[in-house]
Amino acid sequence: MLYISYIGSIYNINVIYTIVRHKLKKMTDCTLNDLRDKLENSGDFKLVLDFFLKKSIKEQTEMPDESDGIPFSDFFSSYIENSSKINAEIVAEFCESPIERIFMNSLILLFIKNQFINLEITEPFKNAELEISNIRIIHKNILNIIEDYKTKTGDFEMTGFESAMNNQIKAGVYTNEDYKLFEYHRLIVKNFVWDSYHITLQAGFPEFKIDNKSTRVDLLIWKPNDERFKLIVECDGFKYHNTKEAFTSDRKRDRLYKSKGYQVIRFSGTEIWKDPISVSSELYDFIENYERKTSA
Repeated sequence: MLYISYIGSIYNINVIYTIVRHKLKKMTDCTLNDLRDKLENSGDFKLVLDFFLKKSIKEQTEMPDESDGIPFSDFFSSYIENSSKINAEIVAEFCESPIERIFMNSLILLFIKNQFINLEITEPFKNAELEISNIRIIHKNILNIIEDYKTKTGDFEMTGFESAMNNQIKAGVYTNEDYKLFEYHRLIVKNFVWDSYHITLQAGFPEFKIDNKSTRVDLLIWKPNDERFKLIVECDGFKYHNTKEAFTSDRKRDRLYKSKGYQVIRFSGTEIWKDPISVSSELYDFIENYERKTSA
């Protein structure tokens, strides 16, 4: 069932179920306007987000878990709740247009509802390629430090890692902040973030120039653990993309990005406005298909 059914308890559930049953082809103007308002307005979206999170966490806790120790669902619930709320806050602060907020918030809900792929939304990067490269280097270096500790001490369960780090901190080799960073990468990044899909808003490419001007994209989607996946998504609002000159410039940018190894998808502001669910679902399906293909 499409995720719009989750919003049913928030407004006119009978209308929502009718929409789902008819595959969204008969959405009324009233319902569509209500949906847009809830996706665009940060206060209203928090209510929808909380509802999705509660339902998703409940479903996760009901799934069988054969792991030893603390159930995965205990980690999942706190992680997915915190990360999703941070994602929503970043969208509210940095998405420049109502169209982008509607699109991104719809996408956040899809990731939560499907529980198949983790999503991290980042603040804008002035130099996306450099920032992403640094993120990968830092994580790999930290894991190398941890693996080196395991090899030298034989402490593969990491039971003495905190004590060893405290000694290193006292000796001035590391700081308390270093230790926190190591633990964050060891426990959070490695298990939740490293293989998740990241969306960087308003990503800058100072080295990629059109008419001697650096370029910026609406959304850059990437994976820390997969340098092959590089997807640019543009949300073309009518205000800035309705002229022949804009059309020509957009195509020049697309060719430039593709020559650098990026895939490019463009959605018009009109189609996002008319059917935000279908557009965000199309992008999610693209990502999910790639994930299934590469993880098979």
